[in-house]
Amino acid sequence: MLPDLYSETFTYRGKDLDARGMRVVLQRKLGSQLTATLDYGYGGVLDLNNTEVALQEARRNTYVRDRHTAAAKFSGVLPGAKTRWIASYRWISGQALTPVDMFNQSAGQSDPFLNLFLRQPIPGTGFLPCHMDAVVDIRNLLAQGYVPVMGQDGRTLYLVQSARTVRGGVAFTF
Repeated sequence: MLPDLYSETFTYRGKDLDARGMRVVLQRKLGSQLTATLDYGYGGVLDLNNTEVALQEARRNTYVRDRHTAAAKFSGVLPGAKTRWIASYRWISGQALTPVDMFNQSAGQSDPFLNLFLRQPIPGTGFLPCHMDAVVDIRNLLAQGYVPVMGQDGRTLYLVQSARTVRGGVAFTF
């Protein structure tokens, strides 16, 4: 277990995952500024074989189980503001500690559950030789997929494949 003191979370090493699967992606441009993508996948995930597991026993009670996943993703650009946006939702057919397809870099790539991404160009100020964008990235907006386990002190801890996060910043392109 690797703690993150700043966010009060931790990274937990589970069992090795050896699974096979498949993915089908359909993408269609609905207009000059809007694209829709549908994604279906099937493959193995790590899951707990028992709902009442203590954190110390979680690794021993982890096993590979096949799951289905389906996603819908829409992306586009708002014409006047030139804001680039992506909205996606990925459903999983049951409890899972890991994503069905961890290495999905296809057009259908999306994180589990409800996600929003915005990238807004910031007008140049002239003093920097670069382009700036404001970025907002919201993941797992509905806080789904949390798997409860009992900690050593009797408190409930949650194992998650995709934590609910809100991130923001400024991106510079030189």
